[in-house]
Amino acid sequence: MIRVMVVDDSPLVRKIVTDILSAQPDIGVCATAPSGELALHKLERSQPDVVTMDINMPGMGGLAAIRQIMGSRPTPVIVLSAFAHRGAEHTLQALEAGAVDFVLKPSVSISGGVAQVARELVEKIRQAAQIDLAPLAPPAPAAAEPRAEAPAPAPAPAPVALRPVEIVAIGASTGGPAALKVVLQSLPEDLPVGVVVVQHMPVLFTRPFAEHLDAICQVAVKEAEHGDEIVDGRVLVAPGDRHMTVTREGGRPRVLLNQDEPVGGHRPSVDVLVRSVAREYGCRAIGVIMTGMGKDGAQGIGELRDQGGYVIAQDSATSVVFGMNGEVVRRGAAHAVVPVSTIAGAILSRIQSPAAAG
Repeated sequence: MIRVMVVDDSPLVRKIVTDILSAQPDIGVCATAPSGELALHKLERSQPDVVTMDINMPGMGGLAAIRQIMGSRPTPVIVLSAFAHRGAEHTLQALEAGAVDFVLKPSVSISGGVAQVARELVEKIRQAAQIDLAPLAPPAPAAAEPRAEAPAPAPAPAPVALRPVEIVAIGASTGGPAALKVVLQSLPEDLPVGVVVVQHMPVLFTRPFAEHLDAICQVAVKEAEHGDEIVDGRVLVAPGDRHMTVTREGGRPRVLLNQDEPVGGHRPSVDVLVRSVAREYGCRAIGVIMTGMGKDGAQGIGELRDQGGYVIAQDSATSVVFGMNGEVVRRGAAHAVVPVSTIAGAILSRIQSPAAAG
């Protein structure tokens, strides 16, 4: 049984969410709270596996509560987010603070779209319950014996790149917003390649996400538009509900957007992007696969490696979910498996020394 704490200042929302979850045979609501303060007070006593969290509440809001939960008893938190632009900004801040995912509230009232919300919320709670946030817990006392860690898989030998790197493609999902921030903030303004990114995120969230990154990174970041050129020192983020591909036809390289059927349940899809990168760039490309639930990107990354591209995977220890990247590692497609803090360095090293072995 998955134990869930429901935190929201609205009695109606608390009742609706409680009813949704209580109707599931494998989920139970162990506590509810109308504020961040009461949620923290009940946390140790109720021992939830997952917390659903509203952001805007009187007193201690959801952001502050998430930060305290992650600092004291790391627990997967799913944010119940408003559709409004401001709601998107707050949700992105919550993801950076440690929330693992979010569910959109309908624009008028949560009851107006309760069936859709119910399906998504239940699915994400089941996924979140599988996430181990133990590495984020406060360090054990000094006297405690350190736990032996299994050695990381040895990176596969890298082929010799025949030509300089011209593009970097990055895929991420659960845990990705915070991880992408770490990587992109470490890239220099004069980055000599363009970067294309798929982060699983709804349509109203990718633009604020890109704008936030643009404000804090040296590289330029924007939500991609159909036909945008791929230029050095700029990051193009696939918009929500649009697949993004790259093309080198008709002059300068550019991105194309479409609304073809979701692939593996995703639109945008990492596989769709990386396959196009493998086709158009081959050994001139770097593929980066990061934290995320599921297997999206594994097939495309495999095709990129087969074409001579270089593959970097975020390691398990720094991933919220070792899913997408874990699948790439299990398939033996990663040349380098590294912590999120060193991904940018691995990219820059490969760009500067394209023929070096991994």
